Amino acid sequence: MILPAHTLAPLAGSLIALVIIALLLRHRTRHRRRQRLLLGLTWLDSLRQLLAHFQQHRGLSSGYIAGNGDLLPQIQQLQSQIRRDFENVTVQGNWITQNSRWIGIEEHWNRLSVTYQSLDRDSNISQHNRMLTNLIYLIEDTAEAHDLKLLCDGHDHGQRVWRDLLIVAEHIGQARAIGTAITAAGHCDSVSRIQMSYLSEKIEETSLNLWGNLDMPQHARHKLQELLSCIKQRVMQDHPEIESQIYFKLASGCLEDVLAQFDQEMALLRQRME
Repeated sequence: MILPAHTLAPLAGSLIALVIIALLLRHRTRHRRRQRLLLGLTWLDSLRQLLAHFQQHRGLSSGYIAGNGDLLPQIQQLQSQIRRDFENVTVQGNWITQNSRWIGIEEHWNRLSVTYQSLDRDSNISQHNRMLTNLIYLIEDTAEAHDLKLLCDGHDHGQRVWRDLLIVAEHIGQARAIGTAITAAGHCDSVSRIQMSYLSEKIEETSLNLWGNLDMPQHARHKLQELLSCIKQRVMQDHPEIESQIYFKLASGCLEDVLAQFDQEMALLRQRME
């Protein structure tokens, strides 16, 4: 049966209209997905900066509590930077400002930034550790909520980037904080020795597992082995054989290498959006 021309014309017009609508909806969906991905990456970059500064504050404040009063100006300057970090995160949008984990981190920092000087070394480190653990969880939640897995070579790749890399960095950061306090005090007691031994094992274990899957530069691996050797031979002694500032710098170099790898992975994800 052949339809008359006056019937075909409206049908053709309707089909064309449906195609145009479908194309517009597809374009709108792709645009929204791209915006969501971009916002997720932007938040991960901002949260990573905050994480690094929290870790630095833990190390410096631990050294200060252990007796190195010269660190106070650096701590005060760092706290000003952390306030700017918070602003950089919240200015991106409402999703994170309404997130309960983010609200908890913000409240925790507001208390700790004022009270850390009245805490003992272990309490100060413990408070920072809790805050940083929640921040790593928030980074993972942010990546999941903004579908960043779509940019990865499978689910495992994403977990290695925004969870496993940051866990390695956090183990190094904890070893930096405790080791800085030990070397600033000039004494390593049995509890500190156990803590440093545990962290050394975790750093070695987690980094070896991670580097089997990510292309970590050889110089970074060598530097990390140097740190582990330093902890065992020069820090975990009754009277440490390395100055606090030298140890802090060595541990910081290793931490920065891991975070630089995170930045590199983030840059690769951004390239996949192009």
